[in-house]
Amino acid sequence: MLIREAQAFDIVDFNRIRNQLSDNTLPDDISISQNCYLNYLTKYGKGWVAMQSNRVTGYVICSKKESSIWALFVDQHHHRQGIGSALLTQAINWLNQNGINKVYLSTGQNSQAEHFYQKQGWQKGSLLNNGQVTYSLSTV
Repeated sequence: MLIREAQAFDIVDFNRIRNQLSDNTLPDDISISQNCYLNYLTKYGKGWVAMQSNRVTGYVICSKKESSIWALFVDQHHHRQGIGSALLTQAINWLNQNGINKVYLSTGQNSQAEHFYQKQGWQKGSLLNNGQVTYSLSTV
């Protein structure tokens, strides 16, 4: 597996992976625009992709502005291979290097992602009105 910095041309793969069937899907009336992805990649934070056989198998985008993991998704055919953990470590290290010592995120309640973050040591926070649950991780 190779991890490299995400580029604008990766947005097609972000949408492909994000829109796969999962237990942490976007509501039908919400889609993420190319401009939104570009803002998080260039203005608010940074992103990385995991590559296997010249194919994007996962991605993470973090936000310095919000001290958060904005997105972390792995292709459903590549779960449980360490991709999510490697991408998450990359993002947290970058946030730390940029002065962020406590990182936040939200994810679907009772989802595979929620269980993943719990295993990674994240602390559960509050339940949001949209059914998502918040998590935080202190990195100092």
